[in-house]
Amino acid sequence: MAQKSGIPHPIPKYERLQRMAERYPSLDPDAVVTHCIVQSIADEVAAAKKETLARYGLSEGRLHVLALLLEHHPHPLSHSELAERSSVTKGNITGLVNGLERDGYVRREDSGQDRRVSFISLTSMGQQLIENILPNYFTRLAALMGELSIDERKTLVSLLTKLHAGLPAFKGE
Repeated sequence: MAQKSGIPHPIPKYERLQRMAERYPSLDPDAVVTHCIVQSIADEVAAAKKETLARYGLSEGRLHVLALLLEHHPHPLSHSELAERSSVTKGNITGLVNGLERDGYVRREDSGQDRRVSFISLTSMGQQLIENILPNYFTRLAALMGELSIDERKTLVSLLTKLHAGLPAFKGE
């Protein structure tokens, strides 16, 4: 494996992939290299995000819940609304809310009509935390994308959208 164009993770040597393609005709060396680069960058971004959020005692899921609650503040959201807006299960939201409530960042309020329904809202401590995190978080995101011009960003979004469309084929669907 060899380093390629500043990508920190090893990328297979193109010549090696070409030799393997002789044995496996479905192997497209360009596709493999592209995949490895995309995967490497995704792994690096995920690790950096995890490390950054860990400084605040948060995960990506917890940050997302706090951001949703801030967006709708002062109106609380139900578990179902949080799950729907997060595209995760109600069980996942319950676990995230439990942790955030335990840490004093959110509070549950009974709906008053249905005992099974409660509404979640930010506490002042939760609002302060998310409002302290977001400017730094957005600055880091802007710096990450800062190497790309606006046109390059639009092209990248278009290309990644096409890549995403191919995901079912990779999954074997």
